[in-house]
Amino acid sequence: MLLTLELALAGLILVVLGVGLLAGPDRERKVGVVAAAGLLGLVVLSLVFDGRGVLFDGTFVVDGLAMLFKRLFLGATLLGVVGGLALPGPAVRRRALEYHFLVLVSLLGMLVLASARELVLLFVAFELMSIPLYVLAGFAKSDARAVEAALKFFLVGSLSTAIFAYGLSFVYGATGTTRLPEIARAGAGHPLLVLGLLLVLSGIGFKIAAFPFHMWVPDTYEAATTPFVAWLSVAPKAAGFAAIFRIFVEGASGGGAAWVTLAAFLGGVTVVAGNLLALPQTDAKRLLAYSGVAHIGYMLVGVAAMTPFGVGMVLFYLVGYVFSNIGAFMVVEVVGHAEGTTAIRGFRGLAQRWWGSGRSSTSSGRRPKPGSTASCFWGRY
Repeated sequence: MLLTLELALAGLILVVLGVGLLAGPDRERKVGVVAAAGLLGLVVLSLVFDGRGVLFDGTFVVDGLAMLFKRLFLGATLLGVVGGLALPGPAVRRRALEYHFLVLVSLLGMLVLASARELVLLFVAFELMSIPLYVLAGFAKSDARAVEAALKFFLVGSLSTAIFAYGLSFVYGATGTTRLPEIARAGAGHPLLVLGLLLVLSGIGFKIAAFPFHMWVPDTYEAATTPFVAWLSVAPKAAGFAAIFRIFVEGASGGGAAWVTLAAFLGGVTVVAGNLLALPQTDAKRLLAYSGVAHIGYMLVGVAAMTPFGVGMVLFYLVGYVFSNIGAFMVVEVVGHAEGTTAIRGFRGLAQRWWGSGRSSTSSGRRPKPGSTASCFWGRY
């Protein structure tokens, strides 16, 4: 059954709700354990399940690209939930049911997005993914910084949604269809299609934190719970690239060089801006936030190449980025908890005091450290 993963995840959401409402003492811990066990089962199911096909008259497709992204989403979410169990913040400990429910609902939106081959379904999946993220960003309600960051996240996200929807309307007006394969055939060279695609790419730029749509990133990363930030920094960005591949590879052949030029320009500017803005940072989480912006730039340049090799390298880079970035944030949380601060000065002498964490940080491939040769060097090469 092609909806196996989505239906299984929906069932897991109901189970988590039931455990959270009916479990007795220590229910917060039980909710996290059930969520982690369920996600582990879904990861195994995604490896066993290898169905291929289309549903709903071609609007929902399960192919190799969709399965790659779904496994990536499930693996990243599992690591984020396990990290939350090992290093829970006060807000997560108090409201574990709400936290895990929102994470799983957002994950459901990502799974649907990976298979969406129709603009309306893709838009709905994007919103199903995004709305829980706004709530989770301000989950620590007693922290004024978290509330401010969540509000900024929500306002910029609402603007990006409007831009995205506006672009979709131009694409539909130019082609008369919302199905991506038909768009590729119907609107070649139409000015409205080009304008629509540029607006769509701008809207997705917010989801992946490309320059200049990255302004929500540093404040949100600094204020939110670190295990959630570790997941936020990778899973929604991977979902954004899933949408880019669906829209601009399957459905945008008529957009010609215009969107390719914009993607290359955005990629180059994002790389430069991310690295320059990272230089004056004194907080490790903000530093990783800008590092992530630069990583997105590298991947956008690969997308702009529009060759099978370029797309393959972006996927390869993305897989390495997801797991290395989660590892880096977990190291920040461990050291920050021990030192009482996430300021960079707290990491002095890390190799002597926390050999394992220092090794993990290096292996996570954070620039300018050598680290992760495979993902950071070969992906860029």
